[in-house]
This record gives sequence, C-alpha cells and structure tokens, in this order.
Amino acid sequence: MKRENTRLDIASRKAYPKSELIRLVLVDGVVTLGNATIGGRGVYLHRDAASLDTAIRKKAFERAFRRPLTPSEIDAIKEAL
Repeated sequence: MKRENTRLDIASRKAYPKSELIRLVLVDGVVTLGNATIGGRGVYLHRDAASLDTAIRKKAFERAFRRPLTPSEIDAIKEAL
C-alpha cells in the first residue's frame, strides 16, 4: 500500500495529504500558486476559506514570506480555493 505524502498547513500547523493543500510560492517578490516543481520559498494552505482567514489573522504569511500579502494576492488565493 502506497502512503501519500503529507505537508503542514500554514494556518493550523496540522499535517494533511498534499492533495488537500495548495502550495503558495514566493518567486521574485511575487506570491503565486505553484506546484512542487516551481522553486522558491513555498508554504502549503488547506483548501478552505477558513484556513486562509486564519493564516491572515495569525500573520502566518508575513512570517513565512517575510512580507505581507497584497490585496491582489489574497484575491488570487481566494479564487484558487
């Protein structure tokens, strides 16, 4: 039986299978949706709006990317969820 890889959700700090998460990557100063093949500083977020709100409230993105998200980046993440 094959075991699925897990990653930590930036909002809840709980491990989830990779298929339940989206990866956000900071490349050249811009946060984009990515996958494992895109290099750069990446974090994983659970695919629900509550996780996004929690991560913003806890300032998890600011700690991970060392800068706040712009409103357009937040909107792009909301569309991807």
